[in-house]
Amino acid sequence: MTAQPMQPHSLCIAIASKLRERILSHQIPPGSDINDGVLAQEFGVSRTPVREAMKLLCHEGLLTAQPRRGMTVTQLSAAQVAEARLLCHLLAQHLSQLKAQPLNRCTELTERLHAVAQARLHLALGPSAHTSVSFSTPQAVHQHAALTL
Repeated sequence: MTAQPMQPHSLCIAIASKLRERILSHQIPPGSDINDGVLAQEFGVSRTPVREAMKLLCHEGLLTAQPRRGMTVTQLSAAQVAEARLLCHLLAQHLSQLKAQPLNRCTELTERLHAVAQARLHLALGPSAHTSVSFSTPQAVHQHAALTL
């Protein structure tokens, strides 16, 4: 079976995954500027798929657009961290209630929102910080957080 060349959409997703891993592991710490030209050269692609990947991460809340400056890794304030903790707690409670119901109700949206909240909390606290939420892997966050808010 021969490998097919990556399509632009899958290239964008692959780049977003790599950047997400770096951001969530704090290889690229909060507040860091993201240079699309440098990343394009590193990945051996044009700037277009890098910019599309950056837009995806912006929608997930991992990057923040800075007017006339590009994008930076999101830095959360203490109030936003507290809000993310509370949101994770409330969503985890709601998920456990939904899953305990005998009718096996759909939990997809709640799971996605929980993953997004966990990713934001993980971004703020860093990879070595102990949190009261069980953080899923960056790959799992991407699968669940592919939701555009």
